[in-house]
Amino acid sequence: MTKPFFAVLLPSLLAVSAAFAVTGDDLLGGLPAPPNSQMLATKDIASGGQLAHYMSTANPLAVIDSYAQVLQTSGWTVTSSGGGDSAEGGNAGLQATNGPRYLSINAGGPVGTTYVSVCVWPSKPDRDHCNIDN
Repeated sequence: MTKPFFAVLLPSLLAVSAAFAVTGDDLLGGLPAPPNSQMLATKDIASGGQLAHYMSTANPLAVIDSYAQVLQTSGWTVTSSGGGDSAEGGNAGLQATNGPRYLSINAGGPVGTTYVSVCVWPSKPDRDHCNIDN
């Protein structure tokens, strides 16, 4: 006997919506990891923000494009994004807002290794550059 369609679909929908829920002071809650990545570190940063640092095999523009798609479907407004790739590697970035929350992502590195810094603040800080040295 086959399961009704919603019995199969509902757990998947609940998992996706839970992935985008933000609880308490977890500003990074609900933000996905970059494609093909591993987490290197998380930490609190200036102005009440939080940072997650990853290493990915995806090129910087692919990382930013994947975030732009996911963010726009989960209530964020992408205010700027872009960058470039070259034979030596590349750099790309993205900024977005969700209510007062402010997000900045930097992705870059040599070909084959992209370092990604994802920073979220409760509101836009004076210094919104996102990197592991924050």
